[in-house]
Amino acid sequence: MKNYLPILTLLLLFSSSCKKNNSLLQISEGNYSGILQVTSSTYQIPVTYPIAILFEKGKYKISPDPARPGGGSGIYNVNGDIGYFEDQNFWTADFDWSLILSGEYQIQTDGDNLVLIKQLRSNTPAGTSYKYLLKKTN
Repeated sequence: MKNYLPILTLLLLFSSSCKKNNSLLQISEGNYSGILQVTSSTYQIPVTYPIAILFEKGKYKISPDPARPGGGSGIYNVNGDIGYFEDQNFWTADFDWSLILSGEYQIQTDGDNLVLIKQLRSNTPAGTSYKYLLKKTN
């Protein structure tokens, strides 16, 4: 047992000195443009919508497109690789509310590229996904 004590001590010393990467994903503030891609098992080809979003001081705002419903503005926060978006608008019930940036999204970043993937609830039709493919413009 005495022979193992120095080895154990060295192992503990080395393991405690290793750097741990506890960095959390963050959305870099600024303007982003890209598309909202809606994929459904109903359609052969994904439907895409042009989109522009401003992220600033924990708030987001999508530039409205008068040709289609959806969009949104409100507050957001990030925990790990999940973004929580809370839309603060009132909407009519005559369109797919999943086109509103609201709820939980998985976040993926790569340089100026930002991907938000909607975390769907069980009442969403199977085979439907909502993905924002964005690039920072400033």
